[in-house]
Amino acid sequence: MADFVEGAWGAIQDGGVIMIALAVLSLLLYRSAFGTLVFVKRTEFDLATSKDGKPIDPFILEDSIDQSRREFEELVKRQVAFIAMLAAAAPLLGLLGTVEGMLETFHSLSQRVEEETARRVSSGVSLALVTTQAGLLVAIPALFIIQLIKRESKKRQQELAHAQLLARRGELSKP
Repeated sequence: MADFVEGAWGAIQDGGVIMIALAVLSLLLYRSAFGTLVFVKRTEFDLATSKDGKPIDPFILEDSIDQSRREFEELVKRQVAFIAMLAAAAPLLGLLGTVEGMLETFHSLSQRVEEETARRVSSGVSLALVTTQAGLLVAIPALFIIQLIKRESKKRQQELAHAQLLARRGELSKP
């Protein structure tokens, strides 16, 4: 574990400010992604009875289910769009680090101080590679989590569609 922490800290130092931005973005991205996934998986809809425990009129129940479905779908859609935006930003930040590293490399090459040039070139190349790698490492798993959220959301929506059908038939409001 200590080797991992040292390696991660070394990568952050090599990547500079871009790596700090990627770390912050990563925390926000995965907090939102896992929070949304847990919300979608744990969402249950209690639709068969009113607050006082009595059966609800099937037409009112059907409308209530439809409204719950729309609200759930809209909430998940907004969250997925936010998570996807963060996932798309990660490789772009990595690319920004690549550009910064290459600029540093070319600047070092133009200095013509032999001993210093080699160190500065390797530092620039390191910055370019580590930020690109980090951006991709942040974004790729997020894409899989987004698909998992969509799949779980679709299951919940299908449950609501089934409940709505039962309500339409008058079968859901029966004790």
